[in-house]
Amino acid sequence: MTGSITHPSLTGMDPFNPATPPDSPLTMQDVLASPLYRNLSTAKLSVGDSAFPFTLPLLDLSAGMPRATGKTISLESFRGVKPVALIFGSYT
Repeated sequence: MTGSITHPSLTGMDPFNPATPPDSPLTMQDVLASPLYRNLSTAKLSVGDSAFPFTLPLLDLSAGMPRATGKTISLESFRGVKPVALIFGSYT
């Protein structure tokens, strides 16, 4: 069936009320009440602010698998050239 959750460990999970993993020392309520979490989830930039500078390794993806090139690329190199979208996600 399209769109169904088939992995046994995900069966019955509610994405809007995630269960705490059995091996976690904290509950979801503990995490959400934490000042550290609140700080991490608070925006530090406003629309129009410059992003924080950073440099990442440049990867070669031509063979279908990431391979280090030994070069780096910085966000600064795109300033005024083209828009950049930074997308962060969790796949755990």
